[in-house]
Amino acid sequence: MNILLTGAAGYIGNHCALKLASSDYSIFGLDFFRPLNISLFQKFYTGDHGNTAFVQSILKEERIECIIHCSGTSNIAEMIKDPFRYYCNDLIGTVFFLQAALKNNVKKLIFISSAQVYGNVPQFAANENTPPNPINSHGKIKLAIEQLIESLTVSHDLHAIILRITNVIGMDPNGTVFPQNNDLLSLILLNNSVDIFVRNDTMADHEPERDFIHVNDVASAIIATLPKLGHSEKYSIYNISSGQTNSIKNIIEIAGNILHKNIIITPQKHRIGEIERLAISPNLAQRELDWHLQYPHLEYIIETAVRWLHNHGKF
Repeated sequence: MNILLTGAAGYIGNHCALKLASSDYSIFGLDFFRPLNISLFQKFYTGDHGNTAFVQSILKEERIECIIHCSGTSNIAEMIKDPFRYYCNDLIGTVFFLQAALKNNVKKLIFISSAQVYGNVPQFAANENTPPNPINSHGKIKLAIEQLIESLTVSHDLHAIILRITNVIGMDPNGTVFPQNNDLLSLILLNNSVDIFVRNDTMADHEPERDFIHVNDVASAIIATLPKLGHSEKYSIYNISSGQTNSIKNIIEIAGNILHKNIIITPQKHRIGEIERLAISPNLAQRELDWHLQYPHLEYIIETAVRWLHNHGKF
């Protein structure tokens, strides 16, 4: 099967390409930036996924049968500053992209969404039946795309799977991927101080909590969905997460211990759109996709990022 992977030079996309490189699938990449390891792809295209004519030429030339749509921005702060830019690129660009896909008879789609569509989840772990309640542009854009895709599975012969991903961290343990953008953890490791946004000016109250998952486990989940496309429901949603929450403060402290340095935590005033606690249940994906964590230990996940950064001269 010929697959077009968008966002292929990015953090999740590049790790997904590495996992798919040893499969029987033919992988074609698309991104604004050209990846360092071009050998992961049958062919790589540099450009905008919202450019309809450009995308149609790729789909036709390579006879694409399935799309894994990883393109998108996750920088909440930048989205708050300039929502117009990201709505144009991520939402409107995806509208044109999907229009091109349907015109070229692509019938299979995996969309990488975000757990941010749930908003704050204060007391429990959200499951796929929990009503979405996004509180920032990232979550709202992802939810709008999900709703569009669901509509297209009704109006067209499209089979789609939505993967709602939690906070992705870590790097491939073998150090064989070179994503163009850094993950949250790498940004923490490369700095001597980190800002944390809290309700009050102390860490005791409303300390942010997240569900962290290794990037290779996300890539494995994407691959686990491929055999399901076209053989079950036309539209499905799965949460992809570790099923456990950790505070950002805890992540920073573990990272500091591994690096043998003191990373200073600076509480900052809570900003609009900042989620205080986000936890989602991966039970449905584990049951229906036979997907399970290969990297369950937080310390090891952090070590994979430290090792990658060290081996590639980042510090």
